[in-house]
Amino acid sequence: MMDLDMDYMQQAIISAHSALGLVSPNPAVGAVIVNSGNVVGLGATRLPGNDHAEIVALKQAGEKANGAELYVTLEPCSSYGKTPPCINSIISSGISKIHVAILDPNPNESGNGIRELTKAGIEVLVYREDTLVSQAKQLIESYSKYIVTGKPFITVKYAMSIDGKIATSTGQSQWISGKESRREVHRLRSISDAIIVGIRTVLLDNPKLTARNIDGQNMEKQPLRVVIDTNGIIPIDSELVSDGGSTLIVCTEMDPEKQKTLEFRGVIVEKVMKYGGQTDLTQLIEKLGQKEITSVLVEGGSRISGGFIDRGLVDKFVVFISPIVLGGSDSLGPISGVGVDNIKDAVRFKISQFKQYGDDIAIIGYA
Repeated sequence: MMDLDMDYMQQAIISAHSALGLVSPNPAVGAVIVNSGNVVGLGATRLPGNDHAEIVALKQAGEKANGAELYVTLEPCSSYGKTPPCINSIISSGISKIHVAILDPNPNESGNGIRELTKAGIEVLVYREDTLVSQAKQLIESYSKYIVTGKPFITVKYAMSIDGKIATSTGQSQWISGKESRREVHRLRSISDAIIVGIRTVLLDNPKLTARNIDGQNMEKQPLRVVIDTNGIIPIDSELVSDGGSTLIVCTEMDPEKQKTLEFRGVIVEKVMKYGGQTDLTQLIEKLGQKEITSVLVEGGSRISGGFIDRGLVDKFVVFISPIVLGGSDSLGPISGVGVDNIKDAVRFKISQFKQYGDDIAIIGYA
């Protein structure tokens, strides 16, 4: 494949990134239209019910789409949803050739769009495994799981010292990681549909759990804040209750009057069953999927992260390691829960990337 082709697909991937986290439950897709070596159309997926990336690019290209080539990060759709099939507009536009990074993992779509486009006489080239394919797959990792299973993609994130601690023996944890790492965490929040923490984190830190930019201002898109509060003890005056943002309290029991007060303030209260004396995390994930939550960022604490690991619910790890030593036999580690008795039973992840943020190192791994 020519380097020029790679450059055009890279532009499509960059365009798709602009939609990441904003268009859920749809996938973030990018499209580039090229005519005689010139980019005449560029598009990214818009909000659900609005144009897909291909249509945005086609409208921008206009008549210049006739005889042009289309580069798209995901196979064009072939069925009706909230919008008509993209293949209809592609065929009528006169596009002569299409470069597709990856097939749509949707069982009702996968390969159908390509077959219909080929029948219409359009040449379709699907990329083989390479860096761009990996980037395109990462763009839609949450969508890929959700569209097949109906359940959200779960990422566990934490920051720890080089001796494996997330807090001192007195519970202090701000700040283990540097400002560059914390900036990346805000980006991760902004591309997630929901953030999950446990009630202990709320009681100890009273966090806002908002996605903020470099100036400390809230970003346009904010995740749903989910608090696992088994016994319904969250303080009424906590930030997550009083700041007007979207908050979901997951519990197994709660005083009826307190529940009324919370709901009056706009907080959603969802009751689930217990599992092993704690909130049933599997049932919680199912309920989030029913709410069209496709991606979840688990921010702790250690008991909550351990619970997700114990139940086999984690798809991805993002671990920030800071070059500091906390020490202390009573200092807190990142993962508790039940754990395993034998090394052979350890949960193993495939390391995908190492990234540096200031003095910190981030390890990114997948199940």
